[in-house]
Amino acid sequence: MNPKKIEKAFFEIIEALGDNREELRETPKRIAKSYEEIFSGINIDPRNVLINTFSIDNDDLILEKNIDFYSMCEHHFLPFFGQVSLAYVPNKKIFGFGDIIKLIEILSRRPQLQERLTEEIATCMMDILGCKGVYVIIEARHLCMTMRGTKKENTKIITSSAKGIFEKSTDRKLEVLALLK
Repeated sequence: MNPKKIEKAFFEIIEALGDNREELRETPKRIAKSYEEIFSGINIDPRNVLINTFSIDNDDLILEKNIDFYSMCEHHFLPFFGQVSLAYVPNKKIFGFGDIIKLIEILSRRPQLQERLTEEIATCMMDILGCKGVYVIIEARHLCMTMRGTKKENTKIITSSAKGIFEKSTDRKLEVLALLK
């Protein structure tokens, strides 16, 4: 990431808007600094970060729900945010709950599409853990739909991705959905 280039670009955007108030003088610098955090997941492969797993003796369903996330829509560079809920059936090894949050943080902190984010979380969990199945559901609000365009304030987008046994078993999906309610 190049903060100086980001700062210069935002200076030019403000200049192009025709708003040259003194209060905006430091804004490009603040945006550049905030982008370092907002886009901190760029070029980080979660497979290289999530290396700690724990052995377990059972393969019972594990569910973690209502994990807050924030991301930036790659189409309009406006935020979308909401909650991730996921369930997985391990294959004798698990992540710590904090590591699942770390995975979501890495993948959401880059220009993103909700559909891709959902798929990437499920795929990473399957690949890293080798679990029997993963089911990810994301519910989010997109500021590109509320601030501009359709301007529908209460619209939420729900996406899901099912891998492994959740692809084949409607009963297992229904079990997860019942637990999420």
